[in-house]
Parts: sequence; structure tokens; C-alpha cells
Amino acid sequence: KKVECLLGAPLLADLLVSADYAGEREEKVGPEGDGDAVEAVASKLVTTSVAFECGKWTATRDVTGLDWSPVHRELMLASYHMPSMSSSLSGNSAVAAVSPDVTPSASLIPRSGELQSDGLALVWSLAMPTRPEHIFTCGSPVLTARFHPTEHQLIVGGCHSGQLVVWDVRAGRLPVQRSSLATVASATKGHSHPICSMEIVEGGSGLVTAATDGRLNFWSLANLRDPAESLKIGANVSCLAVAPESNTVICGDESGGMHTILTSTGAATTQASSSSRSGGSRRVVRKLEAGDDGAEGHFGMVTGLATKVLPRHSSRGIAKGFLRGSSGLMLTSGVDWTTKLWAPAYTDKPLLSFFNHSYDYMCDVQWCPTHPSVFATASSNGSLGLWNLASSLDEPISGTEGIFVDKASGSAQGLNKIKWSLDGRRIVAASADRLHVLGMSEDVWKPKGDEDARMMHNLTSRGFLDEDKV
Repeated sequence: KKVECLLGAPLLADLLVSADYAGEREEKVGPEGDGDAVEAVASKLVTTSVAFECGKWTATRDVTGLDWSPVHRELMLASYHMPSMSSSLSGNSAVAAVSPDVTPSASLIPRSGELQSDGLALVWSLAMPTRPEHIFTCGSPVLTARFHPTEHQLIVGGCHSGQLVVWDVRAGRLPVQRSSLATVASATKGHSHPICSMEIVEGGSGLVTAATDGRLNFWSLANLRDPAESLKIGANVSCLAVAPESNTVICGDESGGMHTILTSTGAATTQASSSSRSGGSRRVVRKLEAGDDGAEGHFGMVTGLATKVLPRHSSRGIAKGFLRGSSGLMLTSGVDWTTKLWAPAYTDKPLLSFFNHSYDYMCDVQWCPTHPSVFATASSNGSLGLWNLASSLDEPISGTEGIFVDKASGSAQGLNKIKWSLDGRRIVAASADRLHVLGMSEDVWKPKGDEDARMMHNLTSRGFLDEDKV
């Protein structure tokens, strides 16, 4: 493994260095000098594209979650669903699944029954695109996974069974800890339905998980066997995110509704008529009233939800559990072909909607962690969209067609998930079982200093926000 990492050092450097050297790289998105406008836009925004896959382990599976290591910036984590019973392998994946390993390694060889394990999580290194750095398995499909924020040898996964599992890179492929398995009839507060989403809260000391039946559990990372607090909202949750500063939890549901879960202190500014306490919980659940009968919200399942990374400068205060100003802006994606921009500190309705011109499902959305006005979208037609709200509220900087990530496969595979690296210079996009790491140019990730003010000016000048209240 160490030898493979050394052999992959040039690739690692290519993905980690500044985009200023993009002209010297061999692999680029889009051919040179073809005059095609779409390819020209893509090549200006994306400097490098590298695919990561290991068909021996991941063939017929789909990626369900992505994360980047908070310590080792070359490591990324992917969780996978169970193998598909009806094999639809094609191209390179089919060959990789049946061909012998050309570079056999003891750390890569599957043990008895492991290839048929329902649950799989892989840690990938940017230096090794053809094999994972670490392999983890369990008996239930893994729907979401995160690097532990403080114990960097640990990986936390949320399973279809409703259990939380913890893996240790020092202790083999099986989980070293599991949460208590709850049943519908039991009195325990654990999940009895699939865990669909998971986020770190309380500055890295806690964890919040959401299950498809609408139950949210809050965990202490010191004790992942039983949740410290549990509540239930009246909807089937599909995704969640956590607002900075206030630790307000936002959930999207399968019907297109949006719900906020505030602590008792954050709920002080919320009207009692629009909120309700869940059992004995100290948190308050409130549904965002997006117009009459939710007419201005999503028409269908909310597939992705993103809040902004907390900026370094001081905030303008908190209202309804969200920061005022640009730091409190929120994004959602849905199966209704739209991505929506929200400002919950000011209004329950979305500010505006961004439509997919190809009329495909929007599968995920993510704010850039380093640029205040840039975000990325993932579409079911396999295209990555890049927007800069400081430049335009109407057209993406990637063009209306977007950037097609997996052209080499010859099939129009949709993008399951996307995730920015912490420095904003790379974005990993999952297509079926394959990961694509795209190196971003400075035009995408590096702010010039006034984008935040320009974005807010665009929103207020168009009447989406009241200038007197911002």
C-alpha cells in the first residue's frame, strides 16, 4: 500500500496543487481547440478529472454518501448500498468485476462472504484511483457515513437497519461498535427505520441522525450506543442539514415540506402558534409555511439540503434560529427539477428557484466552503451545475447544459451525491459506484473579496429580500 501511494504521488500532487498549473496537466475536461462552447466553459472551470473505482468491491452498488477527512485532505469516504440483484454492469465495471487483480494485495483481497456484504464503506486516497485505502463492511446497507470529527481513526455509518455503526481503521473491516437495535414495539429511543441522513453538531461533540419515519436522534460522540435525545416530526424525512452558529436542524421530507428543529433558546423568537414541542424534548419543531398549502415549496421529495459554512467575520444576529445576512442562506434540491434558495431568518418562502433546463431530477446541492456565492448541483442526467450568485441569479457559470462528469463510460449515469473538499479546490461527484474528483479552477473556489455584498445586492435589487431588513 505504501508503494502504491508513492507511485501515485504525481496524481496526488496534481489534485492537491493550486489550479494555476492547470495548463501543465495531461488530463483535462474537454478537448483543446474544438471550438465547442460547452467544452470551453467546462475546461475553464474544471482543470482536472480523475475517476476512482474498484469493480471487485463496488460493482452493482450505488454510492449513498460522501465525506472528506477533516485532517488528511487527500482522503475521502464513500458509503455504498447493497449489491444489485439484477446486474446491469457495462464497460469497465463489468471487466473489473470478473477479471483477476493485476496487483494483488493482502489488504484488498476479500475474505469469505465479504463481497456479498450488504453494507460497504471505503476510504479512498487521491493517490490511488484503482483501489481503496481502507475497506469496511457490515450486515446492513450503509446509507450515510462521516469521518469522526475528533477521533480521526474512526468512521461512523448510518445503516438501513436503523443502527449506527463505528469502524476503526486499526481494527479490521468489521464495526467495533453498534448502537442498540430498536424495534417498532420497543421503548428504546434508537431508530427502527433506515437512517437517511447524519450530520455533526455542537462543534464536533455531537451527532444528529434522521430516519425515514421522521424520527431524529441526537447523540453524544462519547456514547453512540444510545441517543441522548429523541424527537419525531410529522413527516417522512429524506435529508437534513445543520445551520451554523445556532445548531438549528433543518429537515426536508418526501412530500417537499421543510421543517426546522430549534433548541429552546433559539425557539424564543418563534411564534408559539407555528411550533410544537415533541414529547419531553427541549427542542421545538416548526414547519416552514412555504405559501398557501406549500405551493411555493418543492413538489416532491427534497433530495438535498445545504447550509453555508460559518464565515470568519461576525454575524448580524440570529432570527428564527438562523443567521441574518448571507450566512443564513440555505439551498435545497428536489425531484421537481428545481433547486431553491431560502433565507429562513426573514421568510418561510423560498427566495427563488433555479430550474433544470433538461427537466431531470436534482439529486444534491452543496455550497462551496470557501466562496460565499458559489454552489454546485448534481442532476440525474449526469451533469454538474456551478452557480455564482454574485455574477447572475438567472444562469449558471457552467452553462445551461452543465458539466457532464462521466462521459467516458458511454452511458448517461446520474450523479448520486457531490461533496466539496474543505479548501474548495476539489469536488467529488458519485455516479453509480464510481467517484469522480474534479479539480476546480481559481475562478470557482477563490473569492475576490466583494462577492458576498454583490450577491446580497442582487437579491435585494430584484426584490427577493427587503433591503431595510437585511
